[in-house]
Amino acid sequence: MKVKIVLCLLFFSIKTVYCQTVTDYVDLFICTAGDHGQLDPSATVPLGMVKLGPDTDPLNHSGYDYNAKKILGFSHNRIGGVGCNGAGGNLRILPAIGEINTCSIAFKKESEKASPCYYSVEFSNHILAELTATNQTGFHRYTYPESDSAYIMIDIESSFGGTISASKEMLNGHEFTVQVSAKNVCGIGRYTAFYHVWCNKELVNPVDQGGKIFFRFKTKKAEEVLFQVTTSVISPEDARNEWEGETKKISFDEARKAGLEKWENLLSKITVEGKEEYKSLFYTHLYHIFLNPVRSENRLKEFRGTNGEIYTSKGYTHYDSWSMWDSFRNKFSLYTLIAPDVASDIANSLVDLYKYGIPFWSGFNEPVPTVRTEHTIITLLDFYNRGITDFDIKPVYQKLSTEINNIQSNTPDTKLEHSYDFWALSRFAKILGKQQDYLLYLQKANEYKKVWESKFLHMNDQSDIMHGDGLYEGTIWQYRWHVQFDIGGIIEMMGGKEKYTEQLEYFFDNNLYNHGNQPDIHASFMFNFGNKPWLTQKWVNRILTKQMIQYYGTHEKWATPYEGRIYKKSPAGYIPEMDDDEGTMSGWYILASMGLYPVLVGDPVFQISTPVFDKITIHLPDNKKFVIKTNGFSDTNFYIQSATLNGKIFNQSFIDQKDIISGGILEFNVSDKPNEGWGNQ
Repeated sequence: MKVKIVLCLLFFSIKTVYCQTVTDYVDLFICTAGDHGQLDPSATVPLGMVKLGPDTDPLNHSGYDYNAKKILGFSHNRIGGVGCNGAGGNLRILPAIGEINTCSIAFKKESEKASPCYYSVEFSNHILAELTATNQTGFHRYTYPESDSAYIMIDIESSFGGTISASKEMLNGHEFTVQVSAKNVCGIGRYTAFYHVWCNKELVNPVDQGGKIFFRFKTKKAEEVLFQVTTSVISPEDARNEWEGETKKISFDEARKAGLEKWENLLSKITVEGKEEYKSLFYTHLYHIFLNPVRSENRLKEFRGTNGEIYTSKGYTHYDSWSMWDSFRNKFSLYTLIAPDVASDIANSLVDLYKYGIPFWSGFNEPVPTVRTEHTIITLLDFYNRGITDFDIKPVYQKLSTEINNIQSNTPDTKLEHSYDFWALSRFAKILGKQQDYLLYLQKANEYKKVWESKFLHMNDQSDIMHGDGLYEGTIWQYRWHVQFDIGGIIEMMGGKEKYTEQLEYFFDNNLYNHGNQPDIHASFMFNFGNKPWLTQKWVNRILTKQMIQYYGTHEKWATPYEGRIYKKSPAGYIPEMDDDEGTMSGWYILASMGLYPVLVGDPVFQISTPVFDKITIHLPDNKKFVIKTNGFSDTNFYIQSATLNGKIFNQSFIDQKDIISGGILEFNVSDKPNEGWGNQ
């Protein structure tokens, strides 16, 4: 189903119609400054393998820092918001004039533009650079001034994480191929990329300076120098075949138009009405959750597994580039509503990981930059229970069991996370009719209670220490709530709903919550499970729209806290050290701003809070719609007084997936004071 929503403003004085599309609300510079999101304005299509964008000097995690004043060149792949130095940054191209040098070039900041599937900038040497992309090809258009000393620099060894090997082969004066192997995120594992490069200028007499290759030529005034760089996970020959069969026929402007239409059709699956600032944040973060994973198969439906072998997908598109460790927490649940076909393909691709070799983190034969794959079992269960059932878990069930049984959980946080995996495995065992396994894995899941009672039940001065008790990133207070699969169990251990709610309230009132990292990002929705669900409405609204005090970075508690908005419409779009974790933090914003959140991923339910929009329309398959209306919403009016679902009284603080995908209207009436009876069951 293709949906294209336009908002048209008629200016009678000049007798023209200006149509504003949802992609006009996407601001690609949000979360690109410093360590405030670690994202970039690269040109790409939804879930595209090619992410063609600027690498600034100095570099940032995904190559780009909004604060930089120079550009090193334009590279073709990256994975954003994942920490360390990211990964990618391969095959960097830089247009230049004058004496050959290997340095960066200053650019005119005011000239910089970015929109879905397009980036442009003018350098101080008056070269205009424009970028766009298809799934497998990056399109460069460089408009030169007249010059006798123009050149192109091509760096075949460029890499954010470190190059292991790189080679080039000239095919003729206009074409060459490149093969690059580079380190993955945090230096763990390796991926290999293959490229075919075509240029409309004849590339002769190369000057090779240690991996950087320079081609000289003359240019006329406003002459366009074009590059098409096609990638493959199979081989350089396959990249050339892809270019010869598909890309060669496409112009820069055609690629740009087609890419923008893809984004428009995808982002229009949800339409929102309300404050302009919130709309921009909404569509920008909706864009962010569709950057990864990436479609890595070629046109012949072949893909390379993590063991290096070539396989053929049957009836589905293959995806790669994972960061499941955090992205499992929210965004894939939204995929099941607005992109169920993509969710199905991703589910089959995740099963492929177990069929064809899955490393603990990143292997040495990865086809694209990637991160980690823990908690894949939870995502697969969530897909299945939300109606994505056209994947077969049976052939890999034993491998899933072996993996989870072999994971070490020797710290309090890993014990809680591991127990969540066992819970998901027990549910799959039940689905497959393996009753003994179901009981065994449910028992293993419930073993979390021992460590929870000893480490998380009673708080003290040691509970607010980052990395205390060997925790990975966070405090005992923050990991305390990471038992989504048995909230009833921790309520019982705390002594009932009243004491549970008091403890959760203390956690937020004393600024112990850390939205900059992931273990507790669902906690604001956990008041729905206690006896004060209106506090979910209060704290979710505050995180979305108001000033917050945040004390925590990734690895330490700051002496001076951050005070301000967590989500901002600016290049410093997040609080310091808050990376996007491949769409996790964007996913939180999108779902929370809609008033929905999957606290228990694996269960087909969304917890409810107050949306920040007057009206939200989710365009479902088969021309169905689910509409969420919020009557009376304002900066002060965000407490739910009453609600109806399809005209009937609705008095629960959660909604089932089936009620959404059936279509209908969920309507809230809100005011500035809580209704302590609503949703309190």
